[in-house]
Amino acid sequence: MNLHRYNNPAALYGARRVTVAHGAGKGQGLLEVKTAAGLRATFLEDKCLDILDLEYKGVNLGFLSKNGLVNQNHPEANTFTQYWQGGFLSTCGLRNVGAPCTVDGEFFPLHGRIGLTPAEPINISTTGETIVITGTMRESALFGHCLEMTRIVTISTHGAEMEIRDTVRNLTPEETPIFLLYHINFGYPFLNENLRTVFPKGTVCGRTEEAQARVNDHAKMTAPIDGEPEYVFFHTPESPRPTVLLENKVLGISAEISYDAAQLPVLAQWKCMRAGDYALGIEPSTSHIRGREEELANGYDVIIPAFGALQYGFSIKLK
Repeated sequence: MNLHRYNNPAALYGARRVTVAHGAGKGQGLLEVKTAAGLRATFLEDKCLDILDLEYKGVNLGFLSKNGLVNQNHPEANTFTQYWQGGFLSTCGLRNVGAPCTVDGEFFPLHGRIGLTPAEPINISTTGETIVITGTMRESALFGHCLEMTRIVTISTHGAEMEIRDTVRNLTPEETPIFLLYHINFGYPFLNENLRTVFPKGTVCGRTEEAQARVNDHAKMTAPIDGEPEYVFFHTPESPRPTVLLENKVLGISAEISYDAAQLPVLAQWKCMRAGDYALGIEPSTSHIRGREEELANGYDVIIPAFGALQYGFSIKLK
């Protein structure tokens, strides 16, 4: 630390915990982080340590839905679109990703429950080089499943790099399927018609016939279009460590997302050029987002053994 120029590192980097005082998100705990390089992020303490906002050099990168932050922790059938805040990172799973369904008499909401699960305890460690945030979420039921996810977020204090590492543990004597998707969402102004997207080399196909008809334009971003449908594309990268590059030369900002394809074999792309819901989702996943019922019927084989654990995560670098 250069004491001639500053004697309190909080002027340049650090993390602080705050609580929302009013509105639909009243009572929600937030963790605000900033770095000396101009990265600012807001983590949701009560929602899986996901990322609500992400800025770099004063420019917003993330997508915030019409709902904004909503204090909703118990999803019911068909309510996802009413409470989902979007945010830069929304974690989906751990027992369902995709369509809501009922399996063996148990209801599984759209994209699961882990993204609405509070982290406890939360630990913050700040050094001259890194800010490390740790929290644990548990998804469980009496006489049933017990999955525990520990998240470790590491951020460079003087850079614009972030790594998220998740360890999912099965705390029961029965093996269980695990579903996980990182819903990484970009929005305006970083997302606009000037955004160049470079996906890893490999195959790409549309989720629906309508999306397949537009597969050649999957990487092309446009200005918002009134009433434009959303499209989902699936990428199968050739690289064992895929990287997605998003570059807005007009703003002078780029983002690189990289992850382990052995952990997350499916890369989903959510392209929503619809006016008012303008978003681009980069979504490494364990599945094709068909929902638990259909995935299991098609031989889904990502299983955590009894008392076992699996590792997941991704990194993002801003320039």
